[in-house]
Amino acid sequence: MEQAVTFHSQGQLIVANLGLPYAGAPCIIMSHGLESSKDGDKWLSLAPRLYAAGFAYLRFSYRGCGQGEGCSQGSFENTTLSSRVQDYRAAIDFVETAAVAGKGLGAVASSFGGTVAIAAGDTRIKAMVTMATPCRFEAPTEEQLRMYQARGFFDLPSGRRLRTGFWYDVKRLDVCNAVARINCPLLIIHGSADKTVPVADVHQLYEKANTIKRLEIIEGGNHGFDNPAHLEQVIGLTLDWFKKYL
Repeated sequence: MEQAVTFHSQGQLIVANLGLPYAGAPCIIMSHGLESSKDGDKWLSLAPRLYAAGFAYLRFSYRGCGQGEGCSQGSFENTTLSSRVQDYRAAIDFVETAAVAGKGLGAVASSFGGTVAIAAGDTRIKAMVTMATPCRFEAPTEEQLRMYQARGFFDLPSGRRLRTGFWYDVKRLDVCNAVARINCPLLIIHGSADKTVPVADVHQLYEKANTIKRLEIIEGGNHGFDNPAHLEQVIGLTLDWFKKYL
């Protein structure tokens, strides 16, 4: 059903899986969250459903993400919004070069992956779905930034590290203003019980979006839509959106 493929982004090898139900099928780019990968449960559940519905898909791991042979080159610690935008655009370039996206390109993006897709603002994307995507980031205080600069990195709640430059890169972008520049139909999905990204953020995203748009709040859904019933709702909404606009 799918094949392992690779492409490069700024000299780093990016690993991916491509599903192609038929030549020239519309193709969906999957953009995972900050600490996730192409092999997250959400993507493994969505991929065969897209394929069965006649969509090609590319699920890839951003540089420094993934496990074992499924890990892309690069260091996770060096992650920035800019580096992920480069990887995302490289994924689109690959799909176009491989002559997969004969009938159009879509993107489905989760959490920080949604931030990446919005920041990229790539006009080749003709329909987009974001899930649990933050509108703003709680920046560290000046005192914290000085401490991070002295150490060279800061710790995520999971214990993983990112270099301090991550914050300086993120603060250059106002996601709510960036979403106003998205010119393709946009479906925004969020869980009412998301404790990672406040529901208020998604309402700001929706209000700022200046295109064909729809907001769906999954009652009781958490950040990862871990409940199978909630994930099924998300998948159904996503499929319907792409069927309508691709």
